[in-house]
Order: sequence, then structure tokens, then C-alpha cells
Amino acid sequence: MNYCTANVSNELIKDILRFKEKELKESSVNDASGLIKRNSSISWIKDRTICQRVFSVIKDKAADFSNLYLDNIEPLQYSKYDTTQEYGWHQDLNNNPYDDGRIRKISFSIFLNNNFEGGEFDLEIYGPDANPRYISIWKRHSENCVIFNSDMWHRVRPVKSGVRESIVGWLLGPAIR
Repeated sequence: MNYCTANVSNELIKDILRFKEKELKESSVNDASGLIKRNSSISWIKDRTICQRVFSVIKDKAADFSNLYLDNIEPLQYSKYDTTQEYGWHQDLNNNPYDDGRIRKISFSIFLNNNFEGGEFDLEIYGPDANPRYISIWKRHSENCVIFNSDMWHRVRPVKSGVRESIVGWLLGPAIR
């Protein structure tokens, strides 16, 4: 298995959100054709102490399916998707390792609310030619987080009504190990 669902405590989520940048910035990504692949608003959570707390929680939960060496975390990203906003199929890998030789190995998304329509989080686990190709994951009563290998394809479908909020992040480790 290369993903799992888990619950991140409400106390930790409240602590994370206390450190998010107040101003949201429009975030869009276009694919090679120029079509919009992502449109949402984001801000960052850069506090090292809170990021390390999240690193510990996610690393422990990822140990159930991953034997990857993980030793760091990137700043966390708060994302907000309004009606019609989405993030098309993508992977979280970078083309090249960072200057310190680390790469993204584990990705996660913490679902903050469920009072919206659409905005499903789809994770491809069967391959692009399979039917179905993916599973849909959403905030459930006992699970509010999905953790997966960063090379897995995933997307956020367009929000139909309301506002979808999440915190996403990436655990790092050396490229070769």
C-alpha cells in the first residue's frame, strides 16, 4: 500500500492555522497547452516548530506503508478553493533535488471542512488505463488526512458550491538512500 488515511487532532490543526500567513495569494498553474491546471488561493505556514510537530505526526503515520528515509518537511501550505476552482491531475515531485540533495517523498492533505459540494480529492491507485483509475477521499468523521507517496497522481475536482479548505505538505529525504 502506498497511501493511508489518518486523523490529525483538532488541537494541532488549530495550532497550525495560528501560524498561517494572513494574506491569501491567488495561485494558478497552467499546463504546457496553457490550460489552467490549478486555480485556488494559498498562504504559507513557515514556523519551524509547528512544521516539525506536523513532521513527527505524519512521519509516524506514514511508517505503516512507507520504508522511506524521511528527515525534513517543507513549509506547510493552506489552500482555499472557491466555487469552480480546482487542481487537475498532478504529482508532487520536483524535477531536480533541492540544493541539499533532498526530494519530496511523502505528500499529505489535511481536510479542514466538509461544508462544500464537489472538490473531491482523487488519488490514482490503479493506473491511468484502469477503470476505475482512482479512489475519492474526503473528510470523514474519524479521518481528516490522506498521506501518500509524492509520485502518485492526484487531483482536486472543481468545487461546485461553498469553499473547500485544506493544509498540504511534503516530507523530504535524501534522493538516494
